[in-house]
Amino acid sequence: MARLERSWFVTAGIRKTTMATYAACALVLMTVFFAGIQDRWPGRAIMKGFVFASFLSVIWAIAFLMGWAFLGMGLQAAILNGVIDWIGLAAGGLAIGAVMGTDTKGTTATISWPAVFLTGLVFLLVYSSGAALLAGVFPASTDLLRLPSQPVHFLLLFALGTWSGLMFAFLRKGLPFANPWAGAAFFAFGVFGHSWAWFHLFFVIEFAGVLPLVLTTGLIGAVSAFVGAMVYELASHHRHD
Repeated sequence: MARLERSWFVTAGIRKTTMATYAACALVLMTVFFAGIQDRWPGRAIMKGFVFASFLSVIWAIAFLMGWAFLGMGLQAAILNGVIDWIGLAAGGLAIGAVMGTDTKGTTATISWPAVFLTGLVFLLVYSSGAALLAGVFPASTDLLRLPSQPVHFLLLFALGTWSGLMFAFLRKGLPFANPWAGAAFFAFGVFGHSWAWFHLFFVIEFAGVLPLVLTTGLIGAVSAFVGAMVYELASHHRHD
């Protein structure tokens, strides 16, 4: 990453202000998507907010570990940043659940673990293929695209895909669409995709000229999660209640 120029936000001396705005927007987006699913998602309001925020924070934690594996970030720093962001998001989730959540009766989701792990494998295959196809468009910064080349890269992408599968299985009942395709799309491009893409917008604050690459990274992740969610639907033979 040292070969990239620093962004205007850094050179203009407004990085801290921009980061504060970035963090506030992350909470707003989390609130929007929580509001979209929480009425149909069974459970106590405050715990739903906490669990939803924790789901998103693990996406960021894995992304930080990818910063270590792909970009040379220190492992201790990656773990520490993941913990700090979990604390912030979890606190926000508790507040959101308490303020705008509702207690909803119902049975908890039945999770097909073989389908979850299959989702992880599908995510890995789709993401790796997409990154490989688009690597030539961004030859100077393929590390930021998350193009895997080492075992730890593949392992982390599999972990991210498996986590997306678990999230989908757990949140399915709350998705605002009965149609499996529409529900998978809302989850992949909304619930999962917004968090994955928003994490990577951090690089736009730090470095110049990376917005197209960051948006591409976010899109590949969302498409991979969508394919994985559809595979989960087919493999688990579940249907919305």
